[in-house]
Amino acid sequence: PDHPDDVFLAGTRVSHLEHADDMALISSSPEGLQQKLDALATWAARNQMEINVKKTVVMMFHRPRSRPNMPPPVFSIYGRPLNIVSQQSYVGITFSSGTPNIWDIHFSSCASKARRAANMTFFVESHTGPIPPWECRTLYTAHVDPHLIWAAGVTGIGTLAQQAKLEAVQVAYLRRLLKLQSRSQKCILFTETGLWPLLYRRLYIQLGYLQYICQQDSDRLVVAALQSQIALDRQKTSGWLSDLRSNLLKVDVTLPGDITGPLIAKCMTDLKTAMQNALRNEVNNSPKLELLQRRVEFSAKGRAESPVLLFRSYLRIHDWALRQALTRLLVSDHRLSIEILRRAPAPIPREERLCRFCVAAVEDPIHALFECNCSLELVTLRR
Repeated sequence: PDHPDDVFLAGTRVSHLEHADDMALISSSPEGLQQKLDALATWAARNQMEINVKKTVVMMFHRPRSRPNMPPPVFSIYGRPLNIVSQQSYVGITFSSGTPNIWDIHFSSCASKARRAANMTFFVESHTGPIPPWECRTLYTAHVDPHLIWAAGVTGIGTLAQQAKLEAVQVAYLRRLLKLQSRSQKCILFTETGLWPLLYRRLYIQLGYLQYICQQDSDRLVVAALQSQIALDRQKTSGWLSDLRSNLLKVDVTLPGDITGPLIAKCMTDLKTAMQNALRNEVNNSPKLELLQRRVEFSAKGRAESPVLLFRSYLRIHDWALRQALTRLLVSDHRLSIEILRRAPAPIPREERLCRFCVAAVEDPIHALFECNCSLELVTLRR
């Protein structure tokens, strides 16, 4: 039944939500919620059903930065009191009323599940030996990535702390995939594997969900929710849409003021371009990644291309030792002087990180591979 304290979205009354066998009753007051609980119990009895009281819980959300000193109200069904909880999962998303952010526990849970899946993936190596990079990438997209992007369309990218929890799992996994140490640059984890950084991936999913909403009929509840968000966005009030807009601006992408399907599609293209530009600039501006700058890949048809994100052909080399050595050389994770002395206790200028053989030039990959002639073994290996 209707109640004065019902929740409205863009003029649409929202008293309850139903997803399969899960139901959520919503009200802005204890009296309104108890009325709905009583009505639900009556409806169930008329239809020869009974509500499972043990599985029915109440979650209370207070106004921001307010915590009432009064004891919580008592809610009941069939005269039996219901538990009041501070966290609860609904359709796979964990809501929390006892943390600073409603999604804190959800993000922590997703990060924990993703980390567990990643650890299980690499545990297999103790029985099978090293997993080839492509197969390791496939396992990532199948078992780890789903946890990292779970409900991204609804929760967005989260706070900085929430982002960090998920990104730590992604970065650690990709470093193990490429067999790199923990101080390797992050940009090469994506340019060399063809995977998207989690920030851009979650933003892209959120834009995709927004595009999906724009394609729905006007009588759908999700459209009413979007209209409510548009009104909040125009009032410069924090919300799902305004947070998306501000997060896109941080990566130099502008969300259009007119929210339509075609304009959102263009925004998704802009986001992909912004990601590629950001990664390309990071590689080109790094003195450690000279071998990756201005490189050219050849397609199956023989065309010269310079894709920013691509699973690189050298990662398909079957010899494990050769593949690892080449990878570390290309991404500056090697043991040549230019890299080892970079991390010396006392700072050593670049020009003083000299070759161990000729002691006349900086010991970088180009010098070691093609220039130094002071080691007979090195010269012989070149032949």
